[in-house]
Amino acid sequence: MESLFSAKNWNRWFIYILFICSTFSIAGIEASILILYLISLISWIRDRRMSHFKNPFLWAIIFFMTISVLSGLLNEYETDHIMALRTNWRLILPLILAGILRDVDEDRLILVFMGFVMLISVYGIIQFFTGVDWLRPDNQSFTTPYKTVDSGRYYVFHGKGNFSHHLTYGGYLLICFPLLGSLIFCKDWNPFTRSITTTIVILVLLAIFSSLGRSIWLGTIVTAAILIFRLSPKIMFSLTIFVFAIGSYLYLQFSEKSFQISTPNYRLELVKKRIISGFKLKSNQDRILMWESGLAAIKDHFWLGIGYDNDEKIIPSYREHISHRTGHRFWTKSSTGVHNIYLQTWINYGVFGFLGFLSIFFIFLSQCIKTLSKTTPFSFENSVLWAGISGVSGFMIAGFFENNFRDGEVQTMLLILIGLSLHQIKKLKDKIF
Repeated sequence: MESLFSAKNWNRWFIYILFICSTFSIAGIEASILILYLISLISWIRDRRMSHFKNPFLWAIIFFMTISVLSGLLNEYETDHIMALRTNWRLILPLILAGILRDVDEDRLILVFMGFVMLISVYGIIQFFTGVDWLRPDNQSFTTPYKTVDSGRYYVFHGKGNFSHHLTYGGYLLICFPLLGSLIFCKDWNPFTRSITTTIVILVLLAIFSSLGRSIWLGTIVTAAILIFRLSPKIMFSLTIFVFAIGSYLYLQFSEKSFQISTPNYRLELVKKRIISGFKLKSNQDRILMWESGLAAIKDHFWLGIGYDNDEKIIPSYREHISHRTGHRFWTKSSTGVHNIYLQTWINYGVFGFLGFLSIFFIFLSQCIKTLSKTTPFSFENSVLWAGISGVSGFMIAGFFENNFRDGEVQTMLLILIGLSLHQIKKLKDKIF
């Protein structure tokens, strides 16, 4: 009989805690990751298993983490090097999960996880209509009204679950969506389980919509497009034409002056304006000028960047120059970054940090795509790999408009998805050898 205090049992407990806490508690996330790291370190020392060191994915992570510290040490500004390392300390998690998920019933783990994802999805949908924040005291509420309609009688709120920001909530669900969506077609699951999964996926999509995050919507569209391509390239082509037609219609609608100046008097019309605002340069001027300030900062700090968390000190001078030239007043603080994870990474860590960051995702995607041909179509392994490809791709597209890779909850969910995918790759390799 397996010992109650064996490494396998500890792994099982804390993998479940990690998956469950990822839906609502950053403290639970970090505690479970630390314990999983400790257990794995002890196992590596005891068993002398060093297979991860052969994986280029690990070396890409180490390179990026090293550059994030070196950029602060070598550039001209003071920075908190420990915090620079702490921001990226979770990046090893996928390799840990790839090894220890063998100790867990993956089907059961994902089903339990699905239940908690369903709860936070329903919670976000309710928040969209009511703005409730049941899980926090009134004096700590993060309720965020979007806009009033009909002379203030009704309100629309950003759905955000138990997270502090709607883009964190939306970014988290953006990564959950492909994992659950891909498993709808998994032949290794029975029809009843797949029907339950379909219901939860619909709730997740509604919750993503309730976040009102346009970048999240775009990433979700890309993710869905890849999953549909998996089913049928012909359907994907037809839907592309349909989406293009809808986009053209929205653009023409926006061109009508009566629509631009009209006051929305019900929720659906307000959300419609939210969608259409994505096609308007003026509605996105703040973000575009943030990118311009970021590009100017990159030009002056091309090689080493400005270091971690120095945006509040360095970026205001670039913003002031832009404001003086254009007359625009930025409504976001400089400490929030430039709302583009690629520019943000280059600004903070220089060109080598930027290349290291990209290499993590490109190496992962190449490993998944290479392994797909070795799987049975619509098997569990095949479904998780497609989830990894579509989820990371959608996240990368959304990253052009936001920085939420640095949000602990979003980063953890992304790393969980990558870890699940790497575990499928490892399983297939083990079967071969």
